[in-house]
Amino acid sequence: MKRLSLVLLILLLGVMLTAQVLIYGDTRNHPEVHRELISQVQSTPYQLILFTGDMNRKGTLQSEYDEFKEIIAPLQGRFLPARGNHEKDLELFLRNFASPAGLSYQAVIHDSLHYFILDSESDIMPGSSQYQWLEKSMAESSLPKIVVIHHPVFSSGWHGDGHGLSLFLPALFKKHNVKLVFSAHDHDFEHLRYDGIDYVVSGGGGAPLRELKKQSPHSIYFQVCHHYLIMTKSGNKLSLSAFDLAGNLIHSFHTDI
Repeated sequence: MKRLSLVLLILLLGVMLTAQVLIYGDTRNHPEVHRELISQVQSTPYQLILFTGDMNRKGTLQSEYDEFKEIIAPLQGRFLPARGNHEKDLELFLRNFASPAGLSYQAVIHDSLHYFILDSESDIMPGSSQYQWLEKSMAESSLPKIVVIHHPVFSSGWHGDGHGLSLFLPALFKKHNVKLVFSAHDHDFEHLRYDGIDYVVSGGGGAPLRELKKQSPHSIYFQVCHHYLIMTKSGNKLSLSAFDLAGNLIHSFHTDI
């Protein structure tokens, strides 16, 4: 009986200690919505917080960053933001959220996963220094990879995949074992899948919501709402759950790694 109780306790602790990653973005324009989001998630100690870009209205004033940092202060975990198009002043962005190398993009290994935080507001076309860094860094790593980039590679939203990333990034991602790609820019939630890779648009952190514009052939689920995502890793599986700001589950899926 005691042995059974010990096994149950160990299993319970294993569930309680499951590493969680918080993902959200596009908080510009409505800090009150961002505060509401933080109030929903702040009690959990996250290992990582992946931010999909557009934290500011314009990104040209330090006061915007000060307000943003004050709002996210209750979060527990390492904060990894992708630069959005509303972080217009690159020097100011770097002053507040530079990578250890002083760049606006970086790679982080955590829990046997390789995270790539990219800057799609800077040149990322093939031949650019960022693309060459990305290609080299991915080639040198055998770990499963997760990408965070502000502009969506695929999207059914207002902007769609008009940034041109779908012309060259999917092939690179497929070649180098990318499992998940998180983006924003479109102010909605969407889950898409292309060539075995899951693409998630999470731009519902406070920016004005926008309706579906043109259904992508790769879309699995689309909803217009303010939201956040929680990712957990268990064995060789990543579990993703999207919640609205009332804490209601709106979509979930699993990705094998």
